[in-house]
Amino acid sequence: MTEFDWDQLASLCTSAVTAAGGDTATATALTDAVLAAERRGNAAVGVAHFFDYLDALRDGRLNGSPRPVVSNDHRAVVQVSADDGIAQLAFRKARPLLADAARECGVAVISLSDSYPVGELGYYTSALAEDGLVALAGANSTALMSLYNAPAALTGTNPHSFALPGKPPRLVDQASSTVAWVRIREAAAAGEPIPEGWALDADGNPTTDAAAALLGPVLPFGGVKGSNLAMAVELLSVLSGALFSMDSPDFAAGDQPPRVGMFLLALDPAAFAPDYLDRVEQHLERLRLAYGIDFGRYYASVERPVLPEDLHARLVAAASAREGA
Repeated sequence: MTEFDWDQLASLCTSAVTAAGGDTATATALTDAVLAAERRGNAAVGVAHFFDYLDALRDGRLNGSPRPVVSNDHRAVVQVSADDGIAQLAFRKARPLLADAARECGVAVISLSDSYPVGELGYYTSALAEDGLVALAGANSTALMSLYNAPAALTGTNPHSFALPGKPPRLVDQASSTVAWVRIREAAAAGEPIPEGWALDADGNPTTDAAAALLGPVLPFGGVKGSNLAMAVELLSVLSGALFSMDSPDFAAGDQPPRVGMFLLALDPAAFAPDYLDRVEQHLERLRLAYGIDFGRYYASVERPVLPEDLHARLVAAASAREGA
């Protein structure tokens, strides 16, 4: 394992994006999101997932110099086209407008389209919670998951996230699948088996072979219940024109942009009851003291970034590979 500091990690990530063809705005926004995931100990969508963005930049399925387009024809509705770029950059452009609309109307929503898969969904909801807003979000992706016992990938792993203002915000961020797809990819790369119930193979049969699972669909958690939730997330994610998962090109191969979507709902608690957040904290503290339940505090704060040596070496090489070198 290699330990270093956050500034070093930020510098490596920014340089790697630039080397892969991303502009300064893309590099800044993506680096911020990667570091946020690593700080929360959510490594699966931190540096490990960062290389998917770099590959997509080099292969042309991710626009490295996007110009997100924001419209606000209805006061509480903010529509954003990511212009085949990263969702993090489009969110940065739309965030102030969403916050203003939520405080004026009590509730507002971002509907984002034409995006590369959004990465850590909690990045967006926790940012809104830092603005003092209650946030709910969902996103779709390239088809990776089965629905209702179908033997094929029909939708994304379709994460959903909820965040409450606090110090730090209380955050829930989970996929609709039994496990994140990247976990299966990691197991396949390491030559390790996966537990039963995670995935099917290419023929629709249950498998514990991670490599075989990459050729078939991940399974939803809770069977029909997870399928229902995944479908609801997808239908909300395509509100303003994003592609359905089945129609989205592979985010990890080819040269076509995935053009998936995300929705972000923001509520101003003061518009409903001035004491809402105080009452919620009192209730959550009651649950913690009586039953040991600490809702929304699943992520540890990481003091210093630590990466496996092979991952660190890949990052250093990517940061050093200047265009044309």
